[in-house]
Amino acid sequence: MEESSVHPPRKILLVVTTGGFTHAAPVLEIGRALASRGHKIEFATLEGQEHWVAKHEYSFVTEVHFLGPSPTKEQLDGHYRRMQQWDISKGIGQAMESKYLWDSWWPKTYHGLKAIMNDSTTRPDMMIADFFAEAVTDIHVEYKLPIAMVTPNMPAFMMPCSYIPGQPGFQLEGTTTSEHASLWLRIRNELFFLPDLPAILEMFRRTKKMRNENGVTRPPHKPVKPDYLVFVNSFFGLEIPRDLPPTCAPVGPLLSPTYPPLDILYETFFESHKKVLYIALGTHIVLQTKDTVKIVEGVFRLMEEGFIDGAIWAIAEHGRRDLSRDRTFHRDSGFSLGQLLDNSHSHFLFSTFAPQRAILDHKSVVLYFTHGGGSSANEALYHGMPMISMGFFADQIANTARLVEAGVAESLNKFRFTSDELYAKAKQILQAGDKGSYQRNVLRLKRIAHVAARRKEHAADLVEEVLYDNELRLDDMGTCELRPMHLQTADMRMPAYKAKNWDLYAIGVLSIVGFVGLSGLTGRLVWSRRNWMSTNLRATAPDSWSWLKAWFEIP
Repeated sequence: MEESSVHPPRKILLVVTTGGFTHAAPVLEIGRALASRGHKIEFATLEGQEHWVAKHEYSFVTEVHFLGPSPTKEQLDGHYRRMQQWDISKGIGQAMESKYLWDSWWPKTYHGLKAIMNDSTTRPDMMIADFFAEAVTDIHVEYKLPIAMVTPNMPAFMMPCSYIPGQPGFQLEGTTTSEHASLWLRIRNELFFLPDLPAILEMFRRTKKMRNENGVTRPPHKPVKPDYLVFVNSFFGLEIPRDLPPTCAPVGPLLSPTYPPLDILYETFFESHKKVLYIALGTHIVLQTKDTVKIVEGVFRLMEEGFIDGAIWAIAEHGRRDLSRDRTFHRDSGFSLGQLLDNSHSHFLFSTFAPQRAILDHKSVVLYFTHGGGSSANEALYHGMPMISMGFFADQIANTARLVEAGVAESLNKFRFTSDELYAKAKQILQAGDKGSYQRNVLRLKRIAHVAARRKEHAADLVEEVLYDNELRLDDMGTCELRPMHLQTADMRMPAYKAKNWDLYAIGVLSIVGFVGLSGLTGRLVWSRRNWMSTNLRATAPDSWSWLKAWFEIP
């Protein structure tokens, strides 16, 4: 049999809607691995985001499909400001408005993907999507199309793990597992959503109404164990180890093999600075003046005591609009915040965009102050950088707890941190030096991350497995299953009592209870008839009775 018939190329559609380029990059990396094997890669996204694949490094994308308009700047700004002020310890109510915002793209995505599926010239053999594009799971159910969803962490409300309390991304006080958590903290994590039950019920009502209005009466497809591929853009070491079904695989860090180099601005700065703190708190974070001042004060103090000799801080233009430029610092000749932002201070370099991976890879960078986003955490660990992490929302909070647990970072709380705390924790890491536990753990995870980064090929292997399995386990019309998915565990097709052997346990318990009960009844019957039995034994077996009396010394 010819090789082309064994491994035929297929058309694979990558789907990324809301969430920004950090959501698109991991999906595109899996696409890169599949393109290198000869598969045809197409991309579906929202209008205005097609420039993501216009770059030379993504030239393997052969066609772009549009699924509707992108979020407006006002919508994105409202979302990020809400999430920045969200206090996770007070429940999810404040975040629900953003949930409704992202859900509002479901109809556009669903109908756009249906149009692609209903046209034989555009219909793909498989879809690989960012987890924000939930409509892809509806396409999976409706068309029996194989899919893969890419998530930054283990997905919430799926594949529960008994020793991980609560839900990833919603855990309190830095909880990672039950191993060192108190009983009270475990209870609080398990009951986290209970006070928000009215908000959750309202979300279900809205979701049902939205789906019904678009002709979909079935509930969202959220099996406990997925009947589709789930690729986690992380790796064990950062992610908490757990048992996983064959349909889920950690395949991160999903990083591009190339990245923008340092330009002359950064090269010049590094020529005169050999102990640099790099600060990047996310493209969309809008810092308040009071928080910016606390960070600058802490950085000044680290400089004064010689722990660092320079700082690079990337703040996007829209992230600067709430800052009071005339705020003055009494250290170092009374520089104003505006002068710092304009790069008038020789030991500070502010920019609106930074070539992050090139900076993290530079030998002069000694510490990274991050928001703990999935991409940033992966890049920092891949390039071997200790961190101060201050999560603002979503996976940033969970990643911060995991980075601390892994021994590569110290954390700050976005509501309560002080300049003194920033100084003390940065000093703690920097004082440890190259022989300290932070650097030891950083090197450990750097080596693991370099091995794990090769797993994009494993993701491509799983995609091909599912592709070839799916097209031959369905009938020629592609509508009827002739056999189950080869990676799906049998328990997902069985009733719970059978999958968990409750019937066997019940029979075992009943057997034990029956045996004990029967033994008890027999004993009581024998005891109640002991006089009758004694008389009959004497009468029917005198010789035996004499022998027994002698043996037991009965008078």
